[in-house]
This record gives sequence, structure tokens and C-alpha cells, in this order.
Amino acid sequence: MLSIVAADDEVKLKNGDRLSGKVVGLAGGKLNMVTPETGPVSLDWTQIVSIKTDAPIKLKLATGEWLEGKVSPGAEGKIKVESAGTVAPVEVEYPKVMSINEPPVSWHGKLSASAKATDGNTHTQSFLIAGEASRETELDILSAKALFRYSKTGAVLTERNSYGIGKYQYKLTPTFYGYVSEELLSDTFKDLSLESITSVGVGYVFVKTGGDRLLRGSGFGVLRQQLQCGERRVAHGRPRRHLPARRSAARIEFKDNFTIYPNFKHSQDFQLRNEATLGTALGSGWDLLGGVITEYDKTPSPGLRSTDDTYFVGLGYTF
Repeated sequence: MLSIVAADDEVKLKNGDRLSGKVVGLAGGKLNMVTPETGPVSLDWTQIVSIKTDAPIKLKLATGEWLEGKVSPGAEGKIKVESAGTVAPVEVEYPKVMSINEPPVSWHGKLSASAKATDGNTHTQSFLIAGEASRETELDILSAKALFRYSKTGAVLTERNSYGIGKYQYKLTPTFYGYVSEELLSDTFKDLSLESITSVGVGYVFVKTGGDRLLRGSGFGVLRQQLQCGERRVAHGRPRRHLPARRSAARIEFKDNFTIYPNFKHSQDFQLRNEATLGTALGSGWDLLGGVITEYDKTPSPGLRSTDDTYFVGLGYTF
């Protein structure tokens, strides 16, 4: 039987094993602790019959309530929380404890900008600004992304468009999720004052390593286009594939986000959008970025090409 002594906290398992060390936290049904002999260990919360800590910890219950204090074994199947002061100890059933020492919810993301200017035979100025941010909890993910492009040659405007998306994902299981999103697009040279796509669907997490994910989702959405000559409203399917960052020893990062919008009313009509970015870390949160954004419309407005490609190089900052 496993026994490690001379440490602060103690955990007892259903098979009779006792582990002593430091309780770090509980997340995703796994209790994480550090022991003097084995280092970090992860234990199934359903296999734990008692837990005792030498210092206060924070517990989040299934009701959303928070408790803080030293814990010790209570009645059978319960954990006792002793808060500081005159508050009487509280006993809670183990299945009702959802997390321990849960880190505060915070936003993470990236801001990037790139610019180009030429002078001489040609006079051009162009820039691209992009930003993305997300916050994640055990239950859901909220994310947003925006991009703005501008270019002119001499005094002639040659490009001005913007794109944004807000998305909410609810975790149905550790691998399946449901989502709702709103996308907005405007483009001066497509006579597009505003395009909006509201969609709902489900997705699946194929791979998750650290903060990186390989996702695939499919849903149903309604596309509304406000053109110079009026408004168009079309029902679209919305398969999405997201290839997240993959870091190598050289800290090179690749991201790809591909979305296709088939038209259910006109089966031969569809649109697609692909964003591919390659970057490398410069240190202190800064990155050198380069990539290409491809937009394709099977039936573009008269006089316009089906494909638009934007190539960019710039600096990004990760927070």
C-alpha cells in the first residue's frame, strides 16, 4: 500500500492508499497535488474518500456557491470546511464539489498590425489591423475577433473592408459543444455596406494539448447582405474547421481557420473564407507574423472577381 509521510496535506483513496503532499486544485474531475516523492500527480475525484489540508483552500460547489477554509474528513461521503472566524464548519458531499482553487477567469488574445508604403513610380499606402480575444471556463468559451484592411494608390482608394465575429460555445461534454455566433463584414469594393451571418450549431474537439485545439463544427445560419441596391437574405450551412497553433522547438506557430458557406436555396452557390497565419515569437509577448486571407464567392456581383487574396506581414502582441 502506498504511503508518503512528512507533508502538509493528505488524501485517502477508496483502495486504501494515502498520499501526502500539497493539494494544488481540482478541475475537470481530477484532483492535482504535488508529493515529495513522485512530484505532480492527478487523482480521479470519484476515487477519493477523504481529504485534509493544512492551509485554507477555495471550493466551488455545483450550486455556484464558494467556500474557503481548511478541509478535513466529515461524515461518510462528505468533506468538512472550517472557515476562519466564528463561522461553524460546513459539510459538503464530495460530488457537489466542482473545483478547488479555480484560477480567476481572464481574457487572453492577440493584437497585430502590418503596414506597407511605396514612393517613386508608384505611391501606395496600406495597412491591416487585427485583434482576437477569448476567455474560457469549465462550462463555456466566449471569443471575439476583428480585422480591418485599408489601401490606396495615390489619391485613389483601392481597398477598405472590415470583418468581425463574436462566438459563444457551451461545453455539452469535454469534447462536444454547441455554439451561437454572429459575423459582420463590410467591403466598399463589393458594394457591400453590411453582411451579417447569424448561426447556431455543434462542434467536436478532435485534439486538445494545452491551449491548442483542433476543432470541427457544423451548423445552420442566415446570411443577410445589405448591398447598394438592396438586401439579400439567404439560408446557409456553415461547416467550420479550425487548425490551432502548433509550436515547435523554434517557437514557430501556424494557425488556419477555414469556413465554407453553402447556399441551401441555390445548391451551386457557396462562399468560403480561409485565414492562414505563420508567426514566430520575438520575446516579451511580441510575435513576427505573416499570412494570407482568401475569400471566395462562387457567384460574385457583376464586374467583380471570385477570389480575393490578402497577404500580410506585421507585428503581433499576445496578452
